[in-house]
Amino acid sequence: MVAEALEHLVRGEAARAEFAACVRCDPVLALRLRLLPDNFSFDRLDLLRALLLAAPVAAGAAQTAYVAHWRQSVGVAHLAQALAVRSSGADGEAAWTAGLAHNLADYLDSVPIASAQAADWLIGLDPDGWLADAVRYHAEPLARGRAAHPLVRLVQLAFQLTTRADAVDSVDVRAALAALQMGAGEAAQLLADSQAQIRQLALRFGLADAAAQTNDTGFDRLARLYAGQAAQSALHGYFRHAVGGGQVFVLLQDALRALFGIERTCLFAPAADGTLRLSALIPAAAGLGALAIPPDDGHSALARALARNAPQQFDCSEADAALVDEQIARLLGVSHLLCQPLLLDDGRRAVLVAGDALPGQGASPLWRFALAECAEALMSPALPQPAPATATQAAPGDDIPRDRVRRAIHEVANPLTIMRNYVNLLSDRLGADSAVQRDLGIIGDEIERVARIVRGIAVAEEAAAPAAALELVSVNSVVSELVRMALGTLFTPNKVSVQIDLNPDVPPLPLQKDLLKQVLFNLAKNAVEAMQAGGHLKFTTRLVDTDGQRQIEIEVADTGPGLPAAVASHLFEPVVSEKGGDHAGLGLAISRGLVDRMNGRLSCSSTPQGTHFLIHLPTAQNGQAPLTTTRYGSM
Repeated sequence: MVAEALEHLVRGEAARAEFAACVRCDPVLALRLRLLPDNFSFDRLDLLRALLLAAPVAAGAAQTAYVAHWRQSVGVAHLAQALAVRSSGADGEAAWTAGLAHNLADYLDSVPIASAQAADWLIGLDPDGWLADAVRYHAEPLARGRAAHPLVRLVQLAFQLTTRADAVDSVDVRAALAALQMGAGEAAQLLADSQAQIRQLALRFGLADAAAQTNDTGFDRLARLYAGQAAQSALHGYFRHAVGGGQVFVLLQDALRALFGIERTCLFAPAADGTLRLSALIPAAAGLGALAIPPDDGHSALARALARNAPQQFDCSEADAALVDEQIARLLGVSHLLCQPLLLDDGRRAVLVAGDALPGQGASPLWRFALAECAEALMSPALPQPAPATATQAAPGDDIPRDRVRRAIHEVANPLTIMRNYVNLLSDRLGADSAVQRDLGIIGDEIERVARIVRGIAVAEEAAAPAAALELVSVNSVVSELVRMALGTLFTPNKVSVQIDLNPDVPPLPLQKDLLKQVLFNLAKNAVEAMQAGGHLKFTTRLVDTDGQRQIEIEVADTGPGLPAAVASHLFEPVVSEKGGDHAGLGLAISRGLVDRMNGRLSCSSTPQGTHFLIHLPTAQNGQAPLTTTRYGSM
């Protein structure tokens, strides 16, 4: 389910409806998204991506229990909605939400929600409290709810029909059906439809087989580690949107709500007299403003967090706890607190108070990273305002000021180093499995390729780049490596089948491997984007004679609809792309320039049956930089 939601998220605004339809089938994710502010924009994809990547996924023995809980959640939700539509007694969407959340407490062992009182989590969705009541009383006898709100009665009835064998034949269920002017036969049909819907959804989300897999493979660990890093990367981008301390705390509140289910927070910061007082950076109950906590009060969790510079827990059940902590909890409306030290932009160390955070939350990696990113965003200088171009800032005609390019290069280098270190760490941990090591080798090579591109930009910014050293490279190996690298990330997800037809007589060439790989990837990516409904992509290498010269020909052919005439006439010009979105229309222009640097030629022919790109490279390249390395690829 998480994987499908991520796929929709990658597609952006066009997949908003599919994303919502997918997430509404997950009891915890659906409610967390509902708890976000009404003005929360789908455009803020970084937080949504972090939310999905951080969501625990049941594995091993826990999967069997999860599947059972999920089937009951969706079964009651579907039946409650059907009953609401049939009887017109309640809103269908509210019935779905209440039915989906009726057993929310069952997920507590595997999913970190904010409170053990699952019904209380729904209060913010319904000011009258009917949703919370429907969850709170779903298992009560039907006779007890005879005069209750219609939503409560519908969820009670849906629960009985879903979980009790032969419930349709029982006296209490028949009486409840009669009150809705329904017979046992119609209820049985609704139940059968609900069960069929569950089976379809289970197949769709890969939950049809509840058999537990207890083997924790290297790929499982690899997936978890990379998921954690991806969530951290998403949070890093998310907090970069903030301009000024006030906006940072708005983003922080949304992140705490989405990632950890924490609804109620406040911030205490040192005042002029040295005591901890309520800060206006996070809106909170006005009564908290009357409190002042001495920094040497060893009983208060807030003062201890500040003194020890470490998260501290407080629970109302503690007999010797500070009364001020109990008062903060009462005004926040929570039973326990997590007090987290946080450095503000003016150098003061404040205390973030998070209500009803899970025990041990302060030690979780995702929590620590979220708070670290918040602190970094607070300390980052405000974004500079546009200034008139100068000789050192931007040369006439430049699109991006050079100082911004240098800052970007510096920022890119750090995550590349981290990624490279993690690949090395994973390589050591995952042992000698040849397939795993091969894939990690590809990842490492690609990280190095990006690093070389970045270093090339840096050199070009400072001075003319020296002639690059060439290496003897197998063209066939480059093609094979590219296909293997992109199979699971580009081709298969877009329903594109791939064929390679490589002439074994093609000799190795003295060239820069990175340049050829970048050209092939650009062409492959364009082909996939052209085949929106899927298709076939073929890579071919040949030896040909052109103008009396022996050349290597590389063909990249797709089965897409072909290029419009308006595009074909300006194909290799750096103009705005016809694709829209994030496409800058520079890929083919860059590709032609790279082929030119290899003393080659890039051409294209296109018909309604498909598009063919041809790369011609001479087998002998004279006058180039000296050959320094011999490499035949990594097959």
